[in-house]
Amino acid sequence: MRYLDLYDVLAVAARVLRCDTAEAVRRTDLEAVERVLADVRSTAGLAEATAVLLAGLVRARPFGGANRVVAVAVILQFTALNHADLRLEPVEEVDELLDRVAAGDSTGVADFVRERLQRTGFEAMLEQQLGFDAALESAIDDWIGRRVAMYERFTEQARKVVILAQDEARGLDHSYIGTEHLLLGLINVPEGGAGKLLSTVGAPAVRELVIEIVGRGQHAPEGPIPFTPRAKSILEDSFTEARRLDSENIDTEHLLLGLLKDTDGVAAQVLSRLGVEVSDLRSQAERRIDRRQRSQEAVAAMVAGDAGWTSYGRRHHLIAELNAVLDENERLHEQVARLRDLLRKHDIDPEG
Repeated sequence: MRYLDLYDVLAVAARVLRCDTAEAVRRTDLEAVERVLADVRSTAGLAEATAVLLAGLVRARPFGGANRVVAVAVILQFTALNHADLRLEPVEEVDELLDRVAAGDSTGVADFVRERLQRTGFEAMLEQQLGFDAALESAIDDWIGRRVAMYERFTEQARKVVILAQDEARGLDHSYIGTEHLLLGLINVPEGGAGKLLSTVGAPAVRELVIEIVGRGQHAPEGPIPFTPRAKSILEDSFTEARRLDSENIDTEHLLLGLLKDTDGVAAQVLSRLGVEVSDLRSQAERRIDRRQRSQEAVAAMVAGDAGWTSYGRRHHLIAELNAVLDENERLHEQVARLRDLLRKHDIDPEG
Protein backbone atom coordinates (compact mmCIF):
# COMPACT_ATOMS: atom_id res chain seq x y z
CA MET A 1 0.00 0.00 0.00
CA ARG A 2 1.20 3.53 -0.75
CA TYR A 3 0.84 6.01 2.06
CA LEU A 4 0.55 9.78 2.17
CA ASP A 5 3.16 11.79 4.01
CA LEU A 6 2.64 15.15 5.73
CA TYR A 7 3.70 17.13 2.67
CA ASP A 8 1.17 15.25 0.50
CA VAL A 9 -1.64 16.09 2.92
CA LEU A 10 -0.60 19.74 3.06
CA ALA A 11 -0.50 19.90 -0.73
CA VAL A 12 -4.12 18.68 -0.84
CA ALA A 13 -5.11 21.15 1.88
CA ALA A 14 -3.48 24.02 -0.02
CA ARG A 15 -5.48 23.17 -3.15
CA VAL A 16 -8.76 22.93 -1.23
CA LEU A 17 -8.09 26.09 0.78
CA ARG A 18 -6.78 27.89 -2.33
CA CYS A 19 -3.60 29.05 -0.67
CA ASP A 20 0.10 28.30 -0.93
CA THR A 21 1.75 25.54 1.07
CA ALA A 22 3.23 27.94 3.61
CA GLU A 23 -0.24 29.28 4.42
CA ALA A 24 -1.60 25.73 4.62
CA VAL A 25 1.13 24.90 7.14
CA ARG A 26 0.17 27.91 9.24
CA ARG A 27 -3.51 26.95 9.23
CA THR A 28 -2.97 23.24 10.00
CA ASP A 29 -2.41 21.35 13.25
CA LEU A 30 0.64 19.44 11.98
CA GLU A 31 1.02 17.23 15.05
CA ALA A 32 -2.59 16.07 14.73
CA VAL A 33 -2.09 15.17 11.07
CA GLU A 34 1.13 13.28 11.90
CA ARG A 35 -0.70 11.24 14.55
CA VAL A 36 -3.43 10.28 12.10
CA LEU A 37 -0.90 9.33 9.40
CA ALA A 38 0.96 7.16 11.91
CA ASP A 39 -2.29 5.32 12.69
CA VAL A 40 -2.90 4.82 8.96
CA ARG A 41 0.57 3.38 8.39
CA SER A 42 -0.07 0.75 11.06
CA THR A 43 -3.33 -0.36 9.41
CA ALA A 44 -3.53 -3.21 6.89
CA GLY A 45 -6.00 -3.14 4.00
CA LEU A 46 -6.96 -0.18 1.82
CA ALA A 47 -10.55 0.10 3.05
CA GLU A 48 -9.47 -0.09 6.69
CA ALA A 49 -6.65 2.43 6.19
CA THR A 50 -8.98 4.82 4.37
CA ALA A 51 -11.48 4.54 7.21
CA VAL A 52 -8.77 5.29 9.80
CA LEU A 53 -7.61 8.27 7.77
CA LEU A 54 -11.11 9.70 7.37
CA ALA A 55 -12.20 9.14 10.96
CA GLY A 56 -8.91 10.46 12.34
CA LEU A 57 -9.00 13.69 10.34
CA VAL A 58 -12.68 14.34 11.07
CA ARG A 59 -12.23 13.83 14.81
CA ALA A 60 -8.93 15.69 15.14
CA ARG A 61 -10.11 18.69 13.07
CA PRO A 62 -6.57 19.74 12.04
CA PHE A 63 -7.82 22.03 9.26
CA GLY A 64 -10.21 24.25 11.19
CA GLY A 65 -13.49 25.34 9.63
CA ALA A 66 -12.79 23.65 6.27
CA ASN A 67 -11.82 20.41 7.98
CA ARG A 68 -14.56 18.20 6.56
CA VAL A 69 -13.93 19.21 2.95
CA VAL A 70 -10.17 18.81 3.28
CA ALA A 71 -10.56 15.42 4.99
CA VAL A 72 -12.69 14.10 2.13
CA ALA A 73 -10.21 15.47 -0.44
CA VAL A 74 -7.34 13.75 1.39
CA ILE A 75 -9.01 10.32 1.39
CA LEU A 76 -9.81 10.70 -2.32
CA GLN A 77 -6.12 11.43 -2.91
CA PHE A 78 -5.16 8.41 -0.81
CA THR A 79 -7.45 5.98 -2.63
CA ALA A 80 -6.41 7.35 -6.04
CA LEU A 81 -2.76 6.87 -5.07
CA ASN A 82 -3.60 3.23 -4.47
CA HIS A 83 -5.43 2.94 -7.79
CA ALA A 84 -8.98 2.86 -6.53
CA ASP A 85 -12.10 4.98 -6.88
CA LEU A 86 -14.22 5.94 -3.88
CA ARG A 87 -17.87 6.63 -4.64
CA LEU A 88 -19.25 9.46 -2.49
CA GLU A 89 -22.89 9.31 -3.50
CA PRO A 90 -25.48 9.74 -2.28
CA VAL A 91 -24.09 12.83 -0.57
CA GLU A 92 -26.67 12.62 2.21
CA GLU A 93 -25.25 9.28 3.38
CA VAL A 94 -21.72 10.68 3.41
CA ASP A 95 -22.83 13.70 5.44
CA GLU A 96 -24.63 11.44 7.89
CA LEU A 97 -21.50 9.32 8.33
CA LEU A 98 -19.30 12.38 8.90
CA ASP A 99 -21.76 13.72 11.46
CA ARG A 100 -21.56 10.46 13.41
CA VAL A 101 -17.76 10.38 13.25
CA ALA A 102 -17.51 14.00 14.40
CA ALA A 103 -19.76 13.09 17.34
CA GLY A 104 -17.34 10.32 18.32
CA ASP A 105 -19.01 7.29 16.71
CA SER A 106 -16.63 5.64 14.19
CA THR A 107 -18.40 2.28 13.99
CA GLY A 108 -19.14 1.13 10.45
CA VAL A 109 -16.75 3.54 8.71
CA ALA A 110 -14.64 0.72 7.24
CA ASP A 111 -17.77 -1.06 5.96
CA PHE A 112 -19.03 2.21 4.48
CA VAL A 113 -15.73 2.70 2.63
CA ARG A 114 -15.48 -0.94 1.55
CA GLU A 115 -18.91 -0.85 -0.09
CA ARG A 116 -17.94 2.21 -2.13
CA LEU A 117 -14.33 1.34 -2.99
CA GLN A 118 -13.62 0.09 -6.47
CA ARG A 119 -10.27 -1.04 -7.81
CA THR A 120 -9.27 0.31 -11.21
CA GLY A 121 -7.20 -0.85 -14.17
CA PHE A 122 -4.38 -3.24 -13.32
CA GLU A 123 -5.67 -4.15 -9.87
CA ALA A 124 -9.14 -5.05 -11.07
CA MET A 125 -7.66 -7.20 -13.82
CA LEU A 126 -5.43 -9.15 -11.43
CA GLU A 127 -8.15 -9.63 -8.85
CA GLN A 128 -10.54 -10.94 -11.51
CA GLN A 129 -8.14 -13.06 -13.51
CA LEU A 130 -5.19 -14.16 -11.44
CA GLY A 131 -6.47 -14.66 -7.95
CA PHE A 132 -3.98 -15.60 -5.26
CA ASP A 133 -3.07 -19.27 -5.10
CA ALA A 134 -1.38 -20.72 -2.02
CA ALA A 135 2.14 -20.63 -3.43
CA LEU A 136 1.94 -16.96 -4.34
CA GLU A 137 0.40 -15.97 -1.02
CA SER A 138 3.12 -17.89 0.81
CA ALA A 139 5.85 -16.11 -1.16
CA ILE A 140 4.34 -12.71 -0.37
CA ASP A 141 3.86 -13.52 3.32
CA ASP A 142 7.45 -14.72 3.58
CA TRP A 143 8.74 -11.56 1.91
CA ILE A 144 7.03 -8.76 3.83
CA GLY A 145 5.60 -10.54 6.85
CA ARG A 146 1.93 -10.03 6.01
CA ARG A 147 -0.48 -10.85 3.23
CA VAL A 148 -0.88 -8.09 0.69
CA ALA A 149 -2.18 -8.01 -2.86
CA MET A 150 0.48 -8.62 -5.48
CA TYR A 151 -0.21 -5.44 -7.39
CA GLU A 152 0.84 -3.30 -4.41
CA ARG A 153 4.50 -4.08 -5.18
CA PHE A 154 4.34 -3.52 -8.94
CA THR A 155 5.73 -0.28 -10.31
CA GLU A 156 3.66 1.68 -12.82
CA GLN A 157 5.75 0.35 -15.70
CA ALA A 158 5.39 -3.25 -14.50
CA ARG A 159 1.62 -2.78 -14.27
CA LYS A 160 1.63 -1.44 -17.80
CA VAL A 161 3.46 -4.57 -18.99
CA VAL A 162 0.72 -6.84 -17.62
CA ILE A 163 -2.06 -4.72 -19.13
CA LEU A 164 -0.32 -4.67 -22.52
CA ALA A 165 0.17 -8.45 -22.32
CA GLN A 166 -3.60 -8.78 -22.09
CA ASP A 167 -3.98 -6.44 -25.08
CA GLU A 168 -1.52 -8.56 -27.07
CA ALA A 169 -3.43 -11.75 -26.25
CA ARG A 170 -6.68 -10.14 -27.30
CA GLY A 171 -5.10 -8.82 -30.51
CA LEU A 172 -3.99 -12.36 -31.42
CA ASP A 173 -7.43 -13.76 -30.58
CA HIS A 174 -5.88 -15.86 -27.81
CA SER A 175 -8.09 -16.86 -24.89
CA TYR A 176 -5.17 -16.89 -22.45
CA ILE A 177 -2.20 -14.75 -21.38
CA GLY A 178 1.00 -16.74 -21.85
CA THR A 179 4.72 -16.15 -21.60
CA GLU A 180 4.77 -14.87 -25.17
CA HIS A 181 2.27 -12.13 -24.34
CA LEU A 182 4.29 -11.06 -21.30
CA LEU A 183 7.36 -10.84 -23.54
CA LEU A 184 5.45 -8.60 -25.94
CA GLY A 185 4.25 -6.53 -22.99
CA LEU A 186 7.85 -5.98 -21.87
CA ILE A 187 8.92 -4.93 -25.37
CA ASN A 188 5.96 -2.56 -25.68
CA VAL A 189 7.10 -0.57 -22.63
CA PRO A 190 10.31 0.80 -24.18
CA GLU A 191 10.82 3.30 -21.37
CA GLY A 192 11.12 0.45 -18.86
CA GLY A 193 14.42 -1.17 -17.98
CA ALA A 194 13.44 -4.48 -19.57
CA GLY A 195 12.18 -2.69 -22.68
CA LYS A 196 15.56 -1.02 -23.09
CA LEU A 197 17.34 -4.36 -22.74
CA LEU A 198 15.01 -5.85 -25.35
CA SER A 199 15.28 -2.87 -27.71
CA THR A 200 16.92 -5.01 -30.42
CA VAL A 201 14.04 -7.49 -30.28
CA GLY A 202 11.23 -5.90 -32.26
CA ALA A 203 7.61 -6.54 -31.33
CA PRO A 204 6.63 -7.30 -34.99
CA ALA A 205 9.29 -10.04 -35.24
CA VAL A 206 8.20 -11.54 -31.90
CA ARG A 207 4.54 -11.41 -32.90
CA GLU A 208 5.30 -13.13 -36.20
CA LEU A 209 7.16 -15.95 -34.44
CA VAL A 210 4.36 -16.34 -31.89
CA ILE A 211 1.87 -16.80 -34.70
CA GLU A 212 4.23 -19.27 -36.37
CA ILE A 213 4.62 -21.30 -33.17
CA VAL A 214 1.09 -21.27 -31.71
CA GLY A 215 -1.04 -19.66 -34.42
CA ARG A 216 -3.90 -17.21 -34.05
CA GLY A 217 -7.01 -17.90 -32.04
CA GLN A 218 -10.45 -18.60 -33.49
CA HIS A 219 -12.07 -15.35 -32.37
CA ALA A 220 -11.50 -12.42 -30.05
CA PRO A 221 -12.10 -13.41 -26.39
CA GLU A 222 -14.71 -11.62 -24.32
CA GLY A 223 -14.22 -10.50 -20.75
CA PRO A 224 -11.11 -11.07 -18.60
CA ILE A 225 -8.42 -13.29 -20.11
CA PRO A 226 -6.84 -15.80 -17.68
CA PHE A 227 -3.11 -16.32 -17.21
CA THR A 228 -1.61 -19.69 -18.07
CA PRO A 229 0.14 -21.60 -15.27
CA ARG A 230 3.49 -20.68 -16.87
CA ALA A 231 2.60 -16.99 -16.90
CA LYS A 232 1.49 -17.20 -13.27
CA SER A 233 4.82 -18.78 -12.43
CA ILE A 234 6.64 -15.88 -14.07
CA LEU A 235 4.75 -13.40 -11.90
CA GLU A 236 5.56 -15.48 -8.83
CA ASP A 237 9.22 -15.71 -9.86
CA SER A 238 9.34 -11.92 -10.18
CA PHE A 239 8.63 -11.78 -6.44
CA THR A 240 11.40 -14.28 -5.80
CA GLU A 241 13.84 -12.28 -7.91
CA ALA A 242 12.94 -9.03 -6.17
CA ARG A 243 13.49 -10.60 -2.77
CA ARG A 244 16.80 -12.12 -3.88
CA LEU A 245 18.02 -8.73 -5.12
CA ASP A 246 16.72 -6.82 -2.06
CA SER A 247 14.31 -4.80 -4.18
CA GLU A 248 11.33 -3.19 -2.49
CA ASN A 249 9.15 -3.12 -5.63
CA ILE A 250 8.58 -5.33 -8.64
CA ASP A 251 9.82 -3.59 -11.79
CA THR A 252 10.04 -4.60 -15.44
CA GLU A 253 13.52 -6.05 -14.95
CA HIS A 254 12.18 -8.41 -12.28
CA LEU A 255 9.46 -9.53 -14.69
CA LEU A 256 12.15 -10.12 -17.31
CA LEU A 257 14.21 -12.19 -14.86
CA GLY A 258 11.13 -14.23 -14.06
CA LEU A 259 10.49 -14.72 -17.77
CA LEU A 260 14.07 -15.86 -18.39
CA LYS A 261 13.76 -18.55 -15.72
CA ASP A 262 11.21 -20.32 -17.90
CA THR A 263 13.26 -22.21 -20.49
CA ASP A 264 10.48 -24.17 -22.20
CA GLY A 265 7.66 -21.69 -22.83
CA VAL A 266 6.80 -19.94 -26.07
CA ALA A 267 8.70 -16.80 -25.01
CA ALA A 268 11.86 -18.88 -24.49
CA GLN A 269 11.45 -20.40 -27.95
CA VAL A 270 11.01 -16.96 -29.50
CA LEU A 271 14.09 -15.53 -27.79
CA SER A 272 16.15 -18.54 -28.82
CA ARG A 273 15.11 -18.26 -32.46
CA LEU A 274 15.96 -14.54 -32.41
CA GLY A 275 19.46 -15.34 -31.19
CA VAL A 276 19.12 -13.73 -27.76
CA GLU A 277 21.80 -14.81 -25.29
CA VAL A 278 19.76 -15.45 -22.14
CA SER A 279 22.69 -15.43 -19.69
CA ASP A 280 23.88 -12.05 -20.98
CA LEU A 281 20.37 -10.62 -20.82
CA ARG A 282 19.98 -11.85 -17.25
CA SER A 283 23.28 -10.26 -16.21
CA GLN A 284 22.32 -6.95 -17.81
CA ALA A 285 18.96 -6.96 -16.01
CA GLU A 286 20.61 -7.59 -12.64
CA ARG A 287 23.12 -4.79 -13.26
CA ARG A 288 20.31 -2.37 -14.06
CA ILE A 289 18.47 -3.30 -10.87
CA ASP A 290 21.62 -2.83 -8.80
CA ARG A 291 22.33 0.51 -10.46
CA ARG A 292 18.80 1.79 -9.90
CA GLN A 293 18.89 0.83 -6.23
CA ARG A 294 22.19 2.65 -5.79
CA SER A 295 20.76 5.74 -7.47
CA GLN A 296 17.75 5.65 -5.15
CA GLU A 297 20.05 5.40 -2.15
CA ALA A 298 22.08 8.32 -3.47
CA VAL A 299 18.96 10.47 -3.84
CA ALA A 300 17.77 9.45 -0.37
CA ALA A 301 21.10 10.65 1.01
CA MET A 302 20.79 13.92 -0.94
CA VAL A 303 17.40 14.77 0.54
CA ALA A 304 18.02 13.37 4.03
CA GLY A 305 18.62 16.84 5.45
CA ASP A 306 15.46 18.30 3.93
CA ALA A 307 13.44 17.98 7.18
CA GLY A 308 10.88 15.71 5.55
CA TRP A 309 9.62 18.39 3.17
CA THR A 310 10.87 16.75 -0.02
CA SER A 311 7.75 15.20 -1.56
CA TYR A 312 7.47 11.81 -3.16
CA GLY A 313 7.16 13.55 -6.53
CA ARG A 314 10.40 15.48 -6.00
CA ARG A 315 12.29 12.34 -4.94
CA HIS A 316 10.90 10.47 -7.93
CA HIS A 317 12.03 13.28 -10.23
CA LEU A 318 15.56 13.29 -8.80
CA ILE A 319 15.83 9.51 -9.17
CA ALA A 320 14.60 9.70 -12.78
CA GLU A 321 17.18 12.38 -13.57
CA LEU A 322 20.00 10.35 -12.05
CA ASN A 323 18.89 7.18 -13.86
CA ALA A 324 18.81 9.10 -17.16
CA VAL A 325 22.43 10.16 -16.62
CA LEU A 326 23.42 6.59 -15.76
CA ASP A 327 21.53 5.28 -18.82
CA GLU A 328 23.49 7.61 -21.06
CA ASN A 329 26.73 6.62 -19.36
CA GLU A 330 25.95 2.93 -19.90
CA ARG A 331 25.06 3.57 -23.55
CA LEU A 332 28.40 5.30 -24.10
CA HIS A 333 30.25 2.42 -22.45
CA GLU A 334 28.46 -0.05 -24.74
CA GLN A 335 29.42 2.01 -27.79
CA VAL A 336 33.05 2.06 -26.68
CA ALA A 337 32.98 -1.71 -26.12
CA ARG A 338 31.54 -2.30 -29.60
CA LEU A 339 34.17 -0.02 -31.11
CA ARG A 340 36.93 -1.94 -29.33
CA ASP A 341 35.56 -5.24 -30.64
CA LEU A 342 35.39 -3.82 -34.17
CA LEU A 343 39.01 -2.64 -33.98
CA ARG A 344 40.16 -6.04 -32.75
CA LYS A 345 38.35 -7.77 -35.63
CA HIS A 346 40.46 -5.64 -37.98
CA ASP A 347 43.64 -6.55 -36.08
CA ILE A 348 43.91 -3.09 -34.54
CA ASP A 349 44.93 -2.84 -30.92
CA PRO A 350 42.37 -0.51 -29.26
CA GLU A 351 44.94 0.27 -26.56
CA GLY A 352 47.64 1.16 -29.05
